[in-house]
Amino acid sequence: MQGTISKLQTIGMLIALVSAIGGGFYTWGTFNQRIDALEKKKYVVNQKVDLSEIRKEIKELDNDVTVQLKFLQEQIQKANVEININKATLEYLAAKIDEVKLENDNPLLKGL
Repeated sequence: MQGTISKLQTIGMLIALVSAIGGGFYTWGTFNQRIDALEKKKYVVNQKVDLSEIRKEIKELDNDVTVQLKFLQEQIQKANVEININKATLEYLAAKIDEVKLENDNPLLKGL
């Protein structure tokens, strides 16, 4: 009985060894097949891209930005004019307030 079990174990180990070696060769063959497929694939190295539409859009956007920039510059100039007018008005009002303060500080005019 022990001889039969020993022979079955030997046969089982032999089947396992052959299966492992066969699996290794199968995997190696699969890798070689993938490498062959990659080697046969044609690659385009110098492919030309048509950028004319993109250049046209960039030119249109540049024109739009230029128009908007001119509009903003005009608005800034108008705001600067208004700021200068308000600054002059504030200086005038400050001078008038100083005059009123001087008139009210005069003790001789308080009785009148």
